[in-house]
Amino acid sequence: MTLSIDPVGEAGLKFYSKISASISHEIKNSLAVINESAGYLEDVSLMAKKGMAIDVNRMEALAGSMLKQVRRADTITKNMNRLAHSLDEPVCQTDLNALIELMLRLSERTTVTRGIKVSAVFSEPAVTLFTNPFFLQNLIWLILNFAMDLTGDTKAIEMTPAKTASGADIRFTGIHQLTTAAGKTFQEGPVRSILAVLKSTLQFDEKSGIIILQLPDTINK
Repeated sequence: MTLSIDPVGEAGLKFYSKISASISHEIKNSLAVINESAGYLEDVSLMAKKGMAIDVNRMEALAGSMLKQVRRADTITKNMNRLAHSLDEPVCQTDLNALIELMLRLSERTTVTRGIKVSAVFSEPAVTLFTNPFFLQNLIWLILNFAMDLTGDTKAIEMTPAKTASGADIRFTGIHQLTTAAGKTFQEGPVRSILAVLKSTLQFDEKSGIIILQLPDTINK
């Protein structure tokens, strides 16, 4: 039997899988630090029972380290929860600032590993659209992965959302090795399908090294 999955669903599963793997890795890192600290506390307890002196400053630093890792794991879990809840409704009012901020956090391990600095300049006031937040996050993830190979020596990408007459744009700047041919190839397959679902388009400014994601104010029309 051949399992058939539509391109949008397949892209979504791959996106969710990659993010989940990254998040689980980060949580494991925090747990490893906490586990190591707990092991040291166990050793200290045994030392105290034998009447040996305890380094209070070391204990204080250890407690601080453990609390830091707990807060870090809590933040990572909350981000994963936000991603999971983006699947709750097929179309909802979406704050682009909040969505882009979440994508910065979810993609941080990947961008750091690849040596790329990804940042954002948020709009003021925030731009809101009626769209599918999960597929928009997936599309941003795909654009970032594509763009990270084309930054050149700067190794930096900046995302900037802005209100337009028909909805909003998200500009991805710093893509200095961008070519029209590469942009055309990128839009094939799942990217084209996701753009259709979001009723959106991509524009490629090869000269300036900019990708512009053009989004409608609603996908319900």
